[in-house]
Amino acid sequence: MKKIVALVLAMVLGISMIGCSSNNSVATVNGEGIPLEYYKIYTNWTRLGYESSYGFTSSTWETEMQDQTTSSNSDSSGTSDKSKSSEKTTYWDNFKSQVLQAMEQSEVIYQKAKEVKVEPTDKEIQEQVDDFNKSINSNETTKEQAKKAGITDKFLTYIFTRELANSAYQEYFNKHTKVDDATLKKEYESNKQAYNTVTASHILISTKDSDGKELSAKKKAEAKKKAEEVLQKAKNGEDFAKLAKKYSEDTSNAENGGELGAFTYPQMVEFSKAAFKLNKGDISDIVETSYGYHIIKVTDKADTFDAVKNSVKTAVLSNKYSEQVQKLFDDAKIDVNEKELK
Repeated sequence: MKKIVALVLAMVLGISMIGCSSNNSVATVNGEGIPLEYYKIYTNWTRLGYESSYGFTSSTWETEMQDQTTSSNSDSSGTSDKSKSSEKTTYWDNFKSQVLQAMEQSEVIYQKAKEVKVEPTDKEIQEQVDDFNKSINSNETTKEQAKKAGITDKFLTYIFTRELANSAYQEYFNKHTKVDDATLKKEYESNKQAYNTVTASHILISTKDSDGKELSAKKKAEAKKKAEEVLQKAKNGEDFAKLAKKYSEDTSNAENGGELGAFTYPQMVEFSKAAFKLNKGDISDIVETSYGYHIIKVTDKADTFDAVKNSVKTAVLSNKYSEQVQKLFDDAKIDVNEKELK
């Protein structure tokens, strides 16, 4: 079910779709039509996804959104009289507009992908269609939703052709876009905390009870004493992962030896201050946070430009690609068929 929801949300965020010429189009992009039939299916399918995932109801969609504009009028005395005029639309109207904009943007990218000849093969497209159908048919609820939305293989082929073209164009763009080290270093120096990472494990001795309330002073003292005893074992060379499994009260990772994976400084600020001071292989002294007493072991650290250069490059290229997509969209000739849209 989660996989289906992910697919639905990915679609509604506009990962891709788009057009062929049609006399019954909801819009045209550089002369290529976005078929009304596919727009309806796409909108219905994503609507069902929202209703299933977030509990949206008819009353939710019919709720009015108010976009207010303020105008100023001055009388003969020079006094400014501000009056507000508002144009009301429903969440459903707004949702449909977002869906259409996503399709328009995807059409623009698809056309560019064709221009640079990076269209997907029939085999690649069919694999995506088959995978989607397999996921849909594995659950009676999503199977019924797909039927209700009117999803067909023809529609899926249309969507995945453009989704794959979108991904292929981004890959093409990244390959043909040069980013020098000076640009990367500038980005890194401006946003070090977003790129530097520490990979660590920890043992937590909690200072909260089962209801999440702070322990009494006496029990906190007992918890600290316990943490000190476990710390001594770790400092003496006992296996950290085994100690975590035995003593850690962080149930989300104790069984995995206390592994937290890699994280950046802003992600866990209280915890990060201590972790980032350690070198690879180091074990901290007791670190107190709002959760309790931690013992931290750093298993890896990437806190230099060379260590995170690839991550910086990925981020810079992603920003440049977004700018390119926006430019393509801004330069495109888009005509909306308001009659069909309604």
